[in-house]
Amino acid sequence: MQKRDMLNAEEHQLKETFIDLEWHKFQFFDWIPTLIRLQSVKDDNWQIVRKSMLKTYLEFKYETLQKWLAKNKYSEKSKIQTQNYMQALRRSGLIE
Repeated sequence: MQKRDMLNAEEHQLKETFIDLEWHKFQFFDWIPTLIRLQSVKDDNWQIVRKSMLKTYLEFKYETLQKWLAKNKYSEKSKIQTQNYMQALRRSGLIE
């Protein structure tokens, strides 16, 4: 198998993995007021977690968001944070 074929196979496998991620599970609210959203995302602990997801695979981001919600007992603030992050991924075209 040529190197290019191996890369295409790896890409295909990654795409199949990403399809299984259920990003809609991070959609909690129809609308979040700007002030509440800004207050939520400025949280220092959230910023550490958010920065840890830079330049990582979508799988890692997905798992990190799930862990953040669980760690924070699905608080309203953690739901706002994860939904906002998921929406940013969507806006950037990384997820549908």
